[in-house]
Amino acid sequence: MSIPLHLVTGFLGSGKTSFLNHYLENTDSKSNIAIIQNEFSSINIDGRKFQQDASYQVLEINNGSVFCVCLLGSFIKSLNEFVEKYQPDMLIMEASGLSDPTGVGQIFQSPQLKGKIYLEHVWCLVDALNFKRMPSLRLRMEHQLRCADTIIINKTDQVGNDTDEIATWIRHVNPFANQLKGEYGRVATSGFKKALNLFPDDQKGALGRPDVESVVIRGHRGIHLEQLSRFIDRIKKDCIRSKGFLKLKDGEAIFVQGVFSEFTFQEIPSFKGSGELVLIGTFKGTENLQIIYDEHC
Repeated sequence: MSIPLHLVTGFLGSGKTSFLNHYLENTDSKSNIAIIQNEFSSINIDGRKFQQDASYQVLEINNGSVFCVCLLGSFIKSLNEFVEKYQPDMLIMEASGLSDPTGVGQIFQSPQLKGKIYLEHVWCLVDALNFKRMPSLRLRMEHQLRCADTIIINKTDQVGNDTDEIATWIRHVNPFANQLKGEYGRVATSGFKKALNLFPDDQKGALGRPDVESVVIRGHRGIHLEQLSRFIDRIKKDCIRSKGFLKLKDGEAIFVQGVFSEFTFQEIPSFKGSGELVLIGTFKGTENLQIIYDEHC
């Protein structure tokens, strides 16, 4: 029996993981659900939560987009082995925020997976606050929108629910998709049409790897909150997305999250594990961000 797959796309910081959490908490399905998480960086911060939850099997594919030719072959092999081993009833895949999903059809038409998996629905989240940022990556965002069955305009609480401009832009890019408004990825998740069988055929091909850099900061030592703020002030102009766990000097830990220049810190009680902060942006290749971070510790 063929396994349905829900694909969750959206640009960096749009709220994909929040939506995924909401979906899993509110789905009516009692099926054996497996999760696929694709991270542009070499580590997956969000995967920790799902790995600690025995309810789900998790397949991580890091260090690039699975739709890029550099990873596609190995991803298909890994996904086939994953499906054969765990025999899930349903798959939910959270794509990298920098992914171009126009090549998703290659996955389902591959000899290893053809007939085993079918695309049931494509969700795309749009950051209502930052959708105009990074014009150099606008085409990548449009590809994500064009492949979507349901588009969620997320973070509407941060724009005073004024979404007319973004809704018009979305309808221009994809007039056929459902449009929903949400906060923290919370929307209705049932009763929608199945995924389109045909993807846009007017593209010359999926986009390659974007001209951005992924950096992982290893927080081996604790840092004062004031010094962390200074470090972030130094690098945030080049940041697109940031997320991770860091230890403080007092022994506590925090969860750091940022979208462009907006950063938030959340205390994490009883945190165990090493500190790691993922930064994605247009950093200067001559700067060693790990050394700069260590200097602030």
